[in-house]
Amino acid sequence: MLKIAILRVALLSLLFSQGTTASETVSVYFGTAQDGGIHHALFNEASGQLSPPERVADIARAGFIAIHPGGQYLYATTQAYEKPYPGGVAAFKINPDHSLTLLNTQPTEGRGTCHVNVDRTGHTLMATNYGSRNIAAFSILEDGSLMRANSVHQHEGAGEHPRRQKKSHPHSIFPNPANTYAYVPDLGIDKIMIYQLNPVAATLTPAGQAEVSGGAKGPRHLKFSDDGRFAYVLNELSLEVSVFEADAATGELIHHSTVSTLGDRSAIEGMSGSEIRIHPNGKFIYTANRDVQKSGRDSITSFAVKANGALELLANTPAEVSIPRNFNISPSGQWMLVGGQASNDISIFRVDSTSGTLSFTGQKIPFEGRPICIEFR
Repeated sequence: MLKIAILRVALLSLLFSQGTTASETVSVYFGTAQDGGIHHALFNEASGQLSPPERVADIARAGFIAIHPGGQYLYATTQAYEKPYPGGVAAFKINPDHSLTLLNTQPTEGRGTCHVNVDRTGHTLMATNYGSRNIAAFSILEDGSLMRANSVHQHEGAGEHPRRQKKSHPHSIFPNPANTYAYVPDLGIDKIMIYQLNPVAATLTPAGQAEVSGGAKGPRHLKFSDDGRFAYVLNELSLEVSVFEADAATGELIHHSTVSTLGDRSAIEGMSGSEIRIHPNGKFIYTANRDVQKSGRDSITSFAVKANGALELLANTPAEVSIPRNFNISPSGQWMLVGGQASNDISIFRVDSTSGTLSFTGQKIPFEGRPICIEFR
């Protein structure tokens, strides 16, 4: 089946590129929940059309993915099906026909591996283990494969939420633009743990923490402004974005402001935040709101970024999918792909780069395997 899928991808690549320039057609890779593997599709920047996603790799419980800065390798989280469900990371080579060749896998020294990221030089892979409360860093070899983890750190503590914050839950990890520090939003303890990053040695050294004050916020994902001055943290439990001023020299984060992702917070029960992205022009920020009660309240929030780094809520736009676990903005900044984890589809929006507004194109692409991560190559 995988060989057939690869042949179909190659044919689609040929047909889909007719009438467009190479720069107008870009690759998109999708991580999936449970046993959906990794999928690939071609996206046409001129027309906003997405080819049918095709499975290009099989890996147990592939989830979040990250693409090497050089574009030739892809990394994915993975997890065994048998108890105690050890987590891992998988390294793939991206082939000319967009298929993936497995290079190797390494254990993450924990359970519930939920996020991976690559430092900006492409020397270090970093991963977080939601279940076992620890993080790990790996050296990336010249051929894209991974060495065994040589930097592992345990998180401790708890938060105020009686169910979701009984213990630490490192949810994601991000290097700053200067590539000097890595930041870990920990949903369970309402803190962003800060590590000094040595990309050559692939090591992380504890360098402090920043508290997301207010109680039961649940920091989940984080994005930096291009200049590194501001860090924007999406809080899953409170559906808010915490804005921090960042110091590239010391790694310190200083709280600046907080804004809700929902204009109307009267029906916040049963809602949670999932992803945060910054528009390529830096003028707008978007977050996804999941309706875990599946009553049709799923949405994408649009913010304008002010000169002082603060955010101004612009709109809440229906996501047109159920449980938008992840979304991403195309490299041109003209389109947004939103993945429906529960509805098994991808909705496509046009993005107005001047106003930041979203317009649903009417396109919903069926997806086999519950999309939970979308990355453009």
